[in-house]
Amino acid sequence: MTKRRLQLTAIASIAFTLFFAHSRCDAQTGAEVRAASVLLKQFEVVAYAKTEFLSGSEPQGGAEVDAESHLRLPFLALIGSLRYLGKTTESGIEESYSSVVVGARDFISPQGLGMVNSSTCYIGILKSGAQPNVETYFRQATHESIEGRQGWTWSVPPYEGYPKPTKFYAAQIADSYFVLSNNLQDFQAVTTSLTAPEGATAAFTGVPGWTAFSAQNYWLYRSVRRSGAIDPDAAGTSVLTPDVSAIFFFADPGKRQGTLRVLSSDTTMKTKPNVLPDSELSRLQSQGAGTWQAILPLAKDEPSFDAMFHLFYFLGYGIAI
Repeated sequence: MTKRRLQLTAIASIAFTLFFAHSRCDAQTGAEVRAASVLLKQFEVVAYAKTEFLSGSEPQGGAEVDAESHLRLPFLALIGSLRYLGKTTESGIEESYSSVVVGARDFISPQGLGMVNSSTCYIGILKSGAQPNVETYFRQATHESIEGRQGWTWSVPPYEGYPKPTKFYAAQIADSYFVLSNNLQDFQAVTTSLTAPEGATAAFTGVPGWTAFSAQNYWLYRSVRRSGAIDPDAAGTSVLTPDVSAIFFFADPGKRQGTLRVLSSDTTMKTKPNVLPDSELSRLQSQGAGTWQAILPLAKDEPSFDAMFHLFYFLGYGIAI
């Protein structure tokens, strides 16, 4: 993996609050906070986006590069698995649920070319009102009991880098959520947490500045786990600067701008973490001991595209090409 091109310390919470305050969007709903809290406790990488952003995921013609395209990488399995059942399945879920949170862990290299794979679980958050009846969208799936819970299962044929079919599990949960996973154990754990009493899944407080950065319309957080990795090359930990402990990224697609924050145990700030290409490392600026920050343009040019290509590898979404 390290020979291929890949696409893809604690800090006081008050520092994050001050940093994000100028760009905060509408605060997350209680259902969104609970969904993110469940995934943050079980997965290494968690990302959040509005479904209105994901619905604009149709590929554009031509060879033009676009840095913004990387923002959809965490959600490709959701889009692809639903689209496999039919265009109305994808659009029906996107129309019924206002936002999606995804968790990923256990990163694995593709066989040859393709995207890094992982155990992944998505939670869609209901827009408003009663849980919609989406049964008609899943006519091509099998309606069955999944570990005692009614839902749907289906398999997607092999694709580039993965010679075996991928099975998906999905269900509507707790009158507020739609859950989809490519791993039965993750599906069971997440649905159990979402149906537990509210007090059993209180808002996650272990992430510095959680309230501030989670208010963005698009965000991604990785708590870097260096022990127990199935495939360190796929996870990026085999080449990631060893002092990096967490990576925060949020974006405003409308303004075509992203903001990166990296937490490091190296408080001397003598060496910049290698989360960006060498040509873009000058964008990283010290924000105090153990914290780096960079403003990244989401432009339609090679430097911006390459910077995101490099960064998203370290966020768990690399591609071997």
